[in-house]
Amino acid sequence: MAGARREREARTRADSIGGAEAARARERTLRETESRAAESLQEPIYFEYDSDALSAEAEDRLRAKAEIMRANPGMQVRIEGHTDDRGSTEYNLALGQRRAEAVRTFMVNYGIPAARLAVISLGEERPAEDGGDEASQSRNRRAEFVVTAGGAR
Repeated sequence: MAGARREREARTRADSIGGAEAARARERTLRETESRAAESLQEPIYFEYDSDALSAEAEDRLRAKAEIMRANPGMQVRIEGHTDDRGSTEYNLALGQRRAEAVRTFMVNYGIPAARLAVISLGEERPAEDGGDEASQSRNRRAEFVVTAGGAR
């Protein structure tokens, strides 16, 4: 009788430990998934010089962002359009706006409600990288996502 009780207690303890380990593993997986989603949302969408056209690579990135937004229906984002420093301030603000709108249009066409996507142009005001060389300039021609409500999982 005492042996059976000790055996039940040992099984209960083992089950409890196993449950705690499984919970920790689920939590770790959730954190890793959230981290990958956040990284994906932070990846800029790049544009060619003087263009608001989305490349095939940009469309692939936007599809991944759309899937994250679908998985997080409370998430809202602001799409910020940026340019390099060539051109007038007015021209760059307009180009940055067209870039942000191009991204928004793609996302809406991919099924994300427009109400969850705000757009703004920052033109040349917030460069990702300083420098006059083409490599630096190309990293400034971008659209970025900023999560304004909800989180990624």
